[in-house]
Amino acid sequence: MVQGWVQAWSDDTDVYFETLRGRGAAAAKRAQAEFRKAFTTPLRAAPSADAGVMGDLPWGASVELPSGLSADAWTAARHEGDVGFVRSDHLVEIAYVGRPAAIEDPKRLAARLSLRSGESVDLLWGDLVQIIERRGDKARVRARGLFGEIALDRLTPDALLEVYFVDVGQGDGVLIRFPDGAHMMIDGGLSRSMQMTGKNAADFVDWKFFKDYGDWRIKLDWMIASHSDADHYGGLADLLDKDEAAREELDCLDVEVARFGHPGLSRFPATVHVDGLGPVASVQGRAAFTRLLDDRGDAQALVDGAGPGGLELSGSWKGLIKAVLNCGGQPTIERIGLAADAAAAGRLPVLDALGGCEIQVLAPTTLDNGGRPALPDLGEKSINTNGHSVCLRLDYGAARILMTGDLNTDSMNWLTQSYGGALDAWRCDVAKACHHGSDDVSLKFLEAINAAATVISSGDNEGYAHPRPEIVAASALSGRKLLSADGDRVVTPLIYMTEIERSVLLAEANRIEISAGQAPSAAFLGKAVADFSDREFMSEEDWSAFEAIGDPDSPAAKAVVRAARTREKARLTALEAQAAANGARAMVYGRRPTGVVGAVYPRKSFKRLRVMENNVYGLVNVRTDGDLILCASKRDNGERWTIHAFQAAST
Repeated sequence: MVQGWVQAWSDDTDVYFETLRGRGAAAAKRAQAEFRKAFTTPLRAAPSADAGVMGDLPWGASVELPSGLSADAWTAARHEGDVGFVRSDHLVEIAYVGRPAAIEDPKRLAARLSLRSGESVDLLWGDLVQIIERRGDKARVRARGLFGEIALDRLTPDALLEVYFVDVGQGDGVLIRFPDGAHMMIDGGLSRSMQMTGKNAADFVDWKFFKDYGDWRIKLDWMIASHSDADHYGGLADLLDKDEAAREELDCLDVEVARFGHPGLSRFPATVHVDGLGPVASVQGRAAFTRLLDDRGDAQALVDGAGPGGLELSGSWKGLIKAVLNCGGQPTIERIGLAADAAAAGRLPVLDALGGCEIQVLAPTTLDNGGRPALPDLGEKSINTNGHSVCLRLDYGAARILMTGDLNTDSMNWLTQSYGGALDAWRCDVAKACHHGSDDVSLKFLEAINAAATVISSGDNEGYAHPRPEIVAASALSGRKLLSADGDRVVTPLIYMTEIERSVLLAEANRIEISAGQAPSAAFLGKAVADFSDREFMSEEDWSAFEAIGDPDSPAAKAVVRAARTREKARLTALEAQAAANGARAMVYGRRPTGVVGAVYPRKSFKRLRVMENNVYGLVNVRTDGDLILCASKRDNGERWTIHAFQAAST
């Protein structure tokens, strides 16, 4: 059965441009989100505007299209058992970029999307495509927030397992989309305020739902904090923050989470434990943490300080758990882990099964403290918080993808003991590297993982120098070796580093306009007026009018440019002369994060200042149909991909 969504792109686009002309891009996106939230379309009993209404379908509602999207005004649709008709321009047909029959060249796992401007971008195998209209052997579609045309023979109804390793600087951030459309977010990086780029995984997830899918809210089936270090959960807190100023950073209006997972080991006041990790007692002959965060009721008690002895969570970890408790959808809260004796017996819990993908729990492994779980004390605070990370394995067909959190040598030794020395469960095709490429990792454990591709989530300028060169080497030495047919090219192992995959688009700032009401009241020039190109004279209103025309080479668009140049060149030339006579200058004062919690405060002249106009995420895409595995990262231009592909080990 063909799947479809309720989405009215013509109306949505009109709302955007109407708002853009008067209020700017940020207001236009907010107007889109509000329009989508309020939108409904009737499911009618017959293909007529006069037919009876069987129900109102909201924006984004999933429907079945028995005959696909119709070229007529009405399309037959089934929603929750009711069969009727919906306006065709209020529907899209869901498809995905398909896999060619022959893939000797991995580049064929990309498909060209032709844009109205005459330019094109590449879509990846598995990218979701919304068909708006069929045109012979092509379709007019929306994909990745772009409208264009694509060949119909490159589309399929079959979805993939998709894993997005997001560049969050120092930290981790992973978004998983399962073949049935369910989503899991594991970690989110440092909070946005501590990011050098000002972005973390919250921004990527927001882009995915608002721009790519075209939704007005984010819906996560799972949100998981692998452990209680801020460089992993800060982005989760940003996503859940209900403060209006924080919400302005995101385009989606709301976030719903069905289930929240955590490792149990939490943060308490230092009066409870010298490292603030909770009470410690002897369990099965070794020191262990005996007070682990558990379910929703326990989380509420530990936030309220209503637990036994008035025990209460502390710091920003408490803030995260409180935000989860207050999140839309009232998520269940679950401790994720398994008993050491279950690991030794090979009894791995299945956390969930989504779209044919089983999610196995591999760590942390716990001791039995009289019927309650406890986590062994591994030594230093960071060794414990990192070492008792949630570790999951995604099993889809023959493919295995491993999430390792921030495991270290001590925790790997404990896990080896827990598994009785048999680490076959950790073998995988793709692994998220342990602890950002830290050198505190066991080579023997990496050899057991034996990944064909390893993704290192590493940051820059944060004082850790991750990834360490010996660990990059160890990841390659311990990886699965596969050569090309002529034996002269490495197919695997592949080592990715999100930091290396990142690029930024730097822009030249030509002026700052300060307005009181409609007219600019002051301006500061970043360079000589004589160096301005024609379009640099355009105001926000000029750009709104220019972009609304659509064709930059049309006479109407050129007229907008000419008028702006004539008007602004004279004004700015006079301003330039006045500033020179008065000796005026402009200084820019800022704050730049450094380390995990530190900052420096640069001061720069506005003259010839460069600003980061856009950040191309150091995003590593992993896709699989359970047989073939694709790994892809964006090139610097943000439009093309570098693609590698290999078979799952069990194929």
